[in-house]
Amino acid sequence: MKAIKTTIAQKGTALYIKSLIAGFIVGGIILMILMCVTAFALVVTGKLPHSLIKWIMLGLSCISVFIGGYVSAKVSKEKGIIMGSVTGFIMFVSVLCAGLLYSDGIFTYMTLIKLILFVVSGAIGGIKGVNKLEKIHIK
Repeated sequence: MKAIKTTIAQKGTALYIKSLIAGFIVGGIILMILMCVTAFALVVTGKLPHSLIKWIMLGLSCISVFIGGYVSAKVSKEKGIIMGSVTGFIMFVSVLCAGLLYSDGIFTYMTLIKLILFVVSGAIGGIKGVNKLEKIHIK
């Protein structure tokens, strides 16, 4: 009986890991697409002040984290707020590591803002992903 419970727990853990990976990959792809489109638009127009660019990129990141949290919750079909929050945290760590490769490693107030916004955006996406009603067909 104990072996059956551990097998069920292992399947649940595998599902959660799978859903986190799916959310991370989808969120990352969406983030890359949004940033490429925005970079192209900024180069073409060339009229946007530099101080506004970091806020635009933060907004795009939150959108992609929201989508990543939504996907991870849809795959796991439960624990939306946890799955979305963890997806947001994983995406924050990946963005932080990528940023530290190209900077001098100084943490600023933007680091804390990104952490909070990524986790909250992922959690909201996870909540939406779990609570999204499927279409009901009545015959």
